[in-house]
Amino acid sequence: MKNSSRALLSVVLLAGFPVLVLVIVAAIVALEIYAVQDRPATGLRLAIFAVPAVYVLLQALFTIERARDDDVSGLPLTPEAQPELWAVVRELADAVGTRPPDEIYLVPEVNAAVQEQTRWLGLRVKRRRMFIGAQLFAGLRADQLRSVLGHELGHYSNRDTRFGGATYRGRQAIGRVVSGLTNTGGLGRYLHPLLNGYAKLYFTVSMRVSRDQELAADAAAARVAGTTAATSALREIEALAVLWRFFLTTYATMGWRAGYVPARLAEGYRQLLADEHRAEELAEVRRNPPQHEVSRYDSHPATPERIAVLEAAPRVPVLPGGARPAAAILRNAEAVLDAAMLTGLSDEARKKQRTDWQTLVDVSMRNEFFENAGKIAHGRSISSLLDALDAGRLEELADPAVKVPAGAGPRARRELLGASAHARLSTVVTSALAGSGAARWQLSWSGPAELLLAEPFATSLTPALDAAVAGNTGALRALLAVTNPVLS
Repeated sequence: MKNSSRALLSVVLLAGFPVLVLVIVAAIVALEIYAVQDRPATGLRLAIFAVPAVYVLLQALFTIERARDDDVSGLPLTPEAQPELWAVVRELADAVGTRPPDEIYLVPEVNAAVQEQTRWLGLRVKRRRMFIGAQLFAGLRADQLRSVLGHELGHYSNRDTRFGGATYRGRQAIGRVVSGLTNTGGLGRYLHPLLNGYAKLYFTVSMRVSRDQELAADAAAARVAGTTAATSALREIEALAVLWRFFLTTYATMGWRAGYVPARLAEGYRQLLADEHRAEELAEVRRNPPQHEVSRYDSHPATPERIAVLEAAPRVPVLPGGARPAAAILRNAEAVLDAAMLTGLSDEARKKQRTDWQTLVDVSMRNEFFENAGKIAHGRSISSLLDALDAGRLEELADPAVKVPAGAGPRARRELLGASAHARLSTVVTSALAGSGAARWQLSWSGPAELLLAEPFATSLTPALDAAVAGNTGALRALLAVTNPVLS
């Protein structure tokens, strides 16, 4: 079946959904009226099941054509504030044969998208919007960004989005009906197979159309930016997405428990991208994009498939001047990217203090050590813990999970408990040093934060800890007493 035929069929199926719903609602209402008139008691019992089912069905009808004007997030980029970006978008729109969007938003996602607000199942367009991920500006070259924007505008030129808004809302409506009927009891249970089958048919047809549209938009991207830019952009976006997830879980949230979030997300993400130790990891993702499992209902083909289709097509040369960073297109790029990324913060995150990256890592590590030291010491002083070591009671410092077999001699006990006791004593002492200002942590984009100790701890602490676990705490006591008498 040709793409145009499938597109027409998807619209017909979407238009047929309200008809099907109304027919079902009319049948339920007629059955209820008949039951109430003939047997009022039976009618009342039937209403218990009929009313929830009718409510779910009718609610779905209003979601297909409901305007979504308020569902816009991100940072608006006006032509006055970002003239070069708008010039590029307008140039690309002309190249693919469509008019440019009415609005552009910078969003905190590794993605780009277009949206048309439509009426009458997409026959009437109210407004066009384009959404561009801040991470794309942070990590792509200018030619790769042109490819991404060309892809999205390609949807416009193919009139993909004309029915896309209605189709998307239709998918939501149909899905809401099918899932909602599972909770409506007896009558919903009988209606569920009918609407579930209709939903599967609709999703199958619409997804085939969507996948063809994606490949057509890829071809448009290659025409306006070059084949190499288009394929490398697909690979790079996969790498940016992997690194963004790592950035969020490892760096952006490191100060969460201490009550802090980074003030400049874009700065940190770009520094992580530029770190040479991450280069090989990203290169591997580019060479072998992740093989995401693709459902039969997914709207996008797998990235390797999209790349293969582009590489099999006639090659389009890349335009000159595309090697500069994509962020160069923006005015005040660093501030704009940071502002956009901050729009993605949750309400809880907005309540936390924002600070620079170096302070963030030091505060977060300090808080982590304070919490762990408290769990280890259980309110005891360092002096008390050292007394236990002098007496050979390593179990008071070692992890309770480490068990010593009955009858084990002193040497065996020390070997079994020593490593754990050493690590936990180091945590307690380091926490105390951090509280006094003698220890701090330095941010590293290549790996874990680096602990920095003031002298004489930098050279003398490890030998003193070794001796303390071996039963001689004198050196550690003297070190702490001389440098900071409060700690002893």
